[in-house]
This record gives sequence, C-alpha cells and structure tokens, in this order.
Amino acid sequence: MGQDLKAENLTISVPNLGCDKNCPYCVSRMTGYVTNNFPRMLRNCKKVIHVARAAEVTSVLFTGKGEPTLAYRELTSLARLFNFWPLELQTNGIGLAAGDDSLLKGLYDAGFDVIAVSVDTAGQLDACRELFSRIRDAGLLSRITVNITDLLGDVTFPSLLDYCRQTGISQLTLRRIVTPENPKDMKTADWIADNVDDNDYRSLMEQARLYVSEQGKLIRTLNHGVEVYDCGGVSFSYSDYCIQERNRGDNIRSLVFLEDGHLYTSWNSASSILF
Repeated sequence: MGQDLKAENLTISVPNLGCDKNCPYCVSRMTGYVTNNFPRMLRNCKKVIHVARAAEVTSVLFTGKGEPTLAYRELTSLARLFNFWPLELQTNGIGLAAGDDSLLKGLYDAGFDVIAVSVDTAGQLDACRELFSRIRDAGLLSRITVNITDLLGDVTFPSLLDYCRQTGISQLTLRRIVTPENPKDMKTADWIADNVDDNDYRSLMEQARLYVSEQGKLIRTLNHGVEVYDCGGVSFSYSDYCIQERNRGDNIRSLVFLEDGHLYTSWNSASSILF
C-alpha cells in the first residue's frame, strides 16, 4: 500500500442478502461474489477509516453485490460508524418505495445524506415519483442514476431534467453499461452485447453537452476526470465506465470495502486486496 495512495471516495458493499430486482445487465453477476463476513467487517472498520482518512476520501458510498436495503440492519449499523463523512446509498428503490417512512427516517438517523435510486425504464421513473417526494420530506437529498440500455426507450436529456425538477431530485447521473474484463457470467455479458448500444449513451451525452453549453455551467471536476454541471438547479454527472477494475498511479476513484471484511482497490480482483 503506497503512502501516497489517494481516493475520491470509499465504497462499502454491505452484506449480500439477495436482490429483489433481476437486472439483466447486473454488474455483480459479472464481477462475482464474495462470502459475507459481517463480524470481520466490524473488526476492520477502524483500519478502513484510518486508510480512508490517509487517502483523503471526501465521501462514503454504500452499495452491495445484492440490494443493500435488504440488509437494512447491517447497512444502518455500518453507516453509523462512517457518518462523519457525507454518506450516499445506492439502491434500486423497490423496498423503500413499498415500505413506510420509518425506513427513510432510519437512514436519515444513521447519517445518510443522499439516496441514489437506479432506474432503467420509463415505467420505473413513473413508479418512483412518490418515493422521491418522500425522500425529500425525510430531509434527504436524492439522486437518480439512469442506466442506459434498450429497456429505457425514448427518453431525452431535457425530459430527464424536467422529471428531476418535478420530483425534487437534486442530482442526475447517466450511466453507461459495460462488460468487465473477463466477466464471470457470460449470459449477462451476452445480454449487454445484444441490448446495449453505445450510440444511445452517446446521444444522451451529446444532448447533455448541448444543454450545458447553452444553459448549464461547470461546478467542479472530480479527481478521476468526471465533470459535474449545474443544469438549472439539478446537478448532472455521468459514469462512462461503471466498474472500477484497475487504476493508473496512486490517485484512484474508490477504495472498496467488500462484505468479506477486506479492503480492495478493485471490484473484481482478489489481488487488489490491501488488508
């Protein structure tokens, strides 16, 4: 572990207790799974915090190889240990939409600041309207991460911005779906090859660039090169490559704390383990 290692954020993968959505492009299936070891996660939290501070991370992102809210107890327990940083939760939103407001209150009380909901169809956008209002009412910010596949249909960048404004969403991210090197699940990789057209992502990004050139403004550039824009009150960013597999030099996107209790610099390489 180099003493000059720097990271944009710390990503924590909560114990995998399954998923209530069967995304055909699932990254977890392609990068593989590790065995849950929550006691070791708790044991190593102080070490992870020490390394994250030394790496000058500025935020903590909670996600999972499954749907993290299905491990709600473990999720909120871990959050309380890291909540002196800004916390963001990545979720498919299904459980939060179906549950009562006590779930959102529990996330707020545990220290979460942003709830990021991943969607991939126009139907999910409609289904999540009420959830985003509830997230706002709970005192939390919301992000929508739009996964670009042929499931999305005819959605434009201006229409996504309008949706954000109507529902009180603070942040919008466009996410390009890719296949990792040496995928562990070829059925998923084949689905991506058949159903993901990079032209769809490029088209939305071209619409975004046109919008920001005329009406938006650059807010900041993250260490790994991604730009963040103000689009009429909505923060817009993008993810060209959604899987952290390798890093050049010591300035990396994320430290990755997996549910086996070990800290890594990659999602799908056991050799990237730090401890």
